[in-house]
Amino acid sequence: MSETPNQTPAPDPAAVPAPRGPSAKQLGIVVAILAGGILLTALTSDVRRVSEAGVRLVEDKPFLAEQLGDWRGGPLSGLTEEERRLLPSDTEGARRVYRNSTSNELACSVVLAGRDVTSIHRPELCLPGQGWSIQREFTEAIPVAGAPGGVLRVMRMNSLRTVPLPNGQSARLHSLFLYWFVGKNRVTPYHWQRIFWTTRDRVFQDTNHRWAYILIHVPVGPESPDTPQLMENAMQLARNFVQEVYPTLLPR
Repeated sequence: MSETPNQTPAPDPAAVPAPRGPSAKQLGIVVAILAGGILLTALTSDVRRVSEAGVRLVEDKPFLAEQLGDWRGGPLSGLTEEERRLLPSDTEGARRVYRNSTSNELACSVVLAGRDVTSIHRPELCLPGQGWSIQREFTEAIPVAGAPGGVLRVMRMNSLRTVPLPNGQSARLHSLFLYWFVGKNRVTPYHWQRIFWTTRDRVFQDTNHRWAYILIHVPVGPESPDTPQLMENAMQLARNFVQEVYPTLLPR
């Protein structure tokens, strides 16, 4: 037995509205956006003034003290060869590995921009290239003498990396990373806020901030049932180190 489907009358072509192009208001918005982009590019393409750095410099390079309370630093080094190859030529850096009296170890590095704003980037962009997977990312407030309001907000990244072992197996290593950005009279853990300040001051003050970012790395160790507590212990070490290092980073 066959069934005849219901016949739906074809729509009347005259009743179907003709396609409409963008309205005058929509065209105006597009033109305004394009004009704003052109104007912004023109105004910021040749910024003449470069602000002072927001961190202490010695011979125009970032300074990291050797002794910071209970922390003693190893040899001072700068940017790696790979970093120098990738970053603008006027980028500067400083790096030390520190150890305290109970043999806890961490690394601290400072990267300082020159005229080129591409010198500074978020660590979230480079850590995955080094094999790190960021498990959690959020800000922490650390009481710090000399910070605005007595509190420094830093970005915290709980990170994980899988490494091969000689026996053919692998281990999951945990680490803690903290960072924040520093400009002249400006401190923030947020990349978007740094970009906002940079753009605003390039447009309205003809000034390019010589930003720096400070990165602290605290190794936590292989994954274990104690990893959550070990991660908090690492944060306490980092908190203590930040309280020691922050005043020494301020320009003199």
